[in-house]
Amino acid sequence: MMKSFLNKRILVAGAGAIGSFYGGFLSKAGYNVELLARGEHLTAMGDSGKLAITSYKYGDHEIDVKAVSEATGQYDILLICVKSGDTAVTCGQLRNNLKQDGCVVSFQNGVENPQTIAGFFGSHRTLAASLFIGLSIDPPGKVNHTSSGGCTFGGWTDESKKYENMLKNIFDNSGIESNISNSIKHTVWSKLVWNVGYNPLSALLDSTCGPMINSEITRPLIENMVREVVAAAAIHGVTITEEEWQEKIAYRETLKNYKTSMLQDIEKHRNPEIDGILGPVIRTLENNGQKAPYCETVYRALQFKFGSHFIHCPKLTVDMIVRKGDSILLIERKNEPYGWALPGGFVDYGETVENAAVRELAEETGIYAENIEMLGVFSDPLRDKRGHTVSVVFQTQSDQNAKAGDDAKKAVFYKLNELPDNIVFDHLKIINSHLSKF
Repeated sequence: MMKSFLNKRILVAGAGAIGSFYGGFLSKAGYNVELLARGEHLTAMGDSGKLAITSYKYGDHEIDVKAVSEATGQYDILLICVKSGDTAVTCGQLRNNLKQDGCVVSFQNGVENPQTIAGFFGSHRTLAASLFIGLSIDPPGKVNHTSSGGCTFGGWTDESKKYENMLKNIFDNSGIESNISNSIKHTVWSKLVWNVGYNPLSALLDSTCGPMINSEITRPLIENMVREVVAAAAIHGVTITEEEWQEKIAYRETLKNYKTSMLQDIEKHRNPEIDGILGPVIRTLENNGQKAPYCETVYRALQFKFGSHFIHCPKLTVDMIVRKGDSILLIERKNEPYGWALPGGFVDYGETVENAAVRELAEETGIYAENIEMLGVFSDPLRDKRGHTVSVVFQTQSDQNAKAGDDAKKAVFYKLNELPDNIVFDHLKIINSHLSKF
């Protein structure tokens, strides 16, 4: 490892999930890194001096980190990881914190950020990176790495390419997979293909990526939005072939349950990067006498829905406890998460929770309950890994035989002292709550 690189001072500005992940591995490798963070995540790292990373690829790590609330002095490298809407403000705050021979790297979505950064620090010191990675913070102080992890970067101009080899060495020494792009402008516009195709609609439709690209309803909309990205890129001198963009948005198994960063932001009541992702396409085409009807329609819908206040609420569900003597009814689920569960499901619009509980029980087990009573409401945001759900739980007695249907592979009455091990959600907690009242 080159000692001169170890001595370099690095600031990760905007140490959320992305900044903490990459900054964490830089810290682990011995580099002098400061994570400029905020909120509960800053407090958690500041109090413990640690960052936890759980990665499907790199394993579990507890890393010593220096988390800060403001920049101090001058740095050799600034990694800008803030949302696009915060880029200008962040750069304005840091414009005096970069050494004369230092460089700035945009670790962000959007194609306009590098040019914004260059306006503050000079294009000769500006680089950009394109990241394909699935990350989330949960709980504060911990980053969860669930998919991919590649980093492609390069100088925004020929002058700033002189920093590429230094950064490549730093990333390599930190175990960060990276490649130097021959044309970073092509790389970031190509990344925008994926972002425009998936991010806005996932937020608008409250959907993971896989179902959208597999749907005959939404796939044509995704493709038309992407065609507008391709047209905008061409105006900037970047050619993206149909073969290339089709490959970018193609279905992969990892997309099945993948939540985009925009959907994660909305679920956490944070402003999504609507303008940073869709804005460059709309502005580029309009400034050149063209239109972006598909991107603009989705953009306006997102603005209306999320522009001034959040209306993203937990989903309402019901579950039913059915007793037959010393046995309790469980179903084996056909869909993820796989395992055994109480009969239940989502409440339809216009339906009472009582009717929903009776309906779901009949659909999944063939049992019709005439008399039910409410056990309680279970609302832990982490009770369902697919998203925040609130369940109103009912209980009843029945001597009827169960027959699996709808989403159930099997429907079985289990003795209370012989329950299966793989009971999903918080249903074992619900069962114990039921038993505590008897």
